[in-house]
Amino acid sequence: MRGALERHFGVKLAFQNCHRVAVFDLSATAAHAEFTTARSQILNQSPELVDC
Repeated sequence: MRGALERHFGVKLAFQNCHRVAVFDLSATAAHAEFTTARSQILNQSPELVDC
């Protein structure tokens, strides 16, 4: 399903943990790489959703 959405809309989906998603243009490689780093994932998690 994820691949079908990415191909249909010409975007790249990125997930942080289980509760945050972002949609990137295919040319936004630096922004995508920054969003998916371990540091970014830790900084964006909330205490309520740590155990998801």
